[in-house]
Amino acid sequence: MKNTLFLFVAALFISAAATAQSTVDSIKAKYQLQPMPEALTLEKTFPVVGLYQLSGADSSSASVSVTLDPDNKGIVWVEGLPQGKFKAYLKKAPGTYRILAQKAESGKQIPEGTLLFDPTSNTLNIALGKKFDDADPAAIFNLGGAADADVAGATEVKVKSKTATSKTKTKVQFYSAVKAAPSTTTSTDASSTPM
Repeated sequence: MKNTLFLFVAALFISAAATAQSTVDSIKAKYQLQPMPEALTLEKTFPVVGLYQLSGADSSSASVSVTLDPDNKGIVWVEGLPQGKFKAYLKKAPGTYRILAQKAESGKQIPEGTLLFDPTSNTLNIALGKKFDDADPAAIFNLGGAADADVAGATEVKVKSKTATSKTKTKVQFYSAVKAAPSTTTSTDASSTPM
């Protein structure tokens, strides 16, 4: 009786081992290891950060820089526009920011607006003077093409809004800038690299 029980347990372990091996083989046949993804960089996480060249402006002093706030990663600082240095708050990742009405570091009053970065074309669009639209933040930029270009790449449009109790006219300033390519310097001379 003991020998039969011992043989039965041994057969059970052998069949379990054979089944486990076939399961591992079937899993390996279906799935293959993929290479690890690249590390997240600041550029991938916050694509709006960088140096931009204003469209339609002279190239001597028409650069705009967007930098992250050191304390809060949901805030970016925009510098290089005629209004001065101001901040914008992240509303939708990766590139939709709300500009609250604020006083710039230079003392100028900055109206509420929208900052939108398009990662496909590396274009930064800024609209100052119209309230941020939570439903469709990009809708404001459809108005920008109908006006004449102003100094330093700005386009100004008069927007009329009408409610049941009041009518208002506001001037909205549009800025468009293209991201400057990062400068990369590589040495192609093999003799200058130490071995």
